[in-house]
Amino acid sequence: MRPGPGGGHPRGVQRWALVVRRTDLAAGRRRWWWFAAPAVVVAAVVPLVVATDPVGYGVVFWPFAGADEQVEHRVMDAVTAAARAQGDVSRVPAAVAADGVEVLDTRLGETADSVWMRLRLRVPGGVRCREVIVLGERGVEIGSRRVDC
Repeated sequence: MRPGPGGGHPRGVQRWALVVRRTDLAAGRRRWWWFAAPAVVVAAVVPLVVATDPVGYGVVFWPFAGADEQVEHRVMDAVTAAARAQGDVSRVPAAVAADGVEVLDTRLGETADSVWMRLRLRVPGGVRCREVIVLGERGVEIGSRRVDC
């Protein structure tokens, strides 16, 4: 076979070439911001929120919680155990007070199976107060939040 008029290819042979279209790189760089920016905002805000009450959010470990929060968490575990040991939620405040926690205020809920309490807890750094609600509808559910004394 002899080379054809176009160069080094013999006659009758077609030359195939892979053509790849290049995308606009600037558009690709901007596109990832739509995913990264919300993730960065969430990653920055969540620790700030959790640090306000690590016991209430259930993340009682460093860097969110110190020694005072860990003591507060142990006291709240004792409150939870006392609430679950009682058959009637109206007896929970007396059981909690017997465990050495000061009960400042108690209100029975609108239904007979809930009670609200304001507790004062002694921690190494001073005194902390929590509002605790005990719901006895399905087993025992306990929710709490830190409040000012």
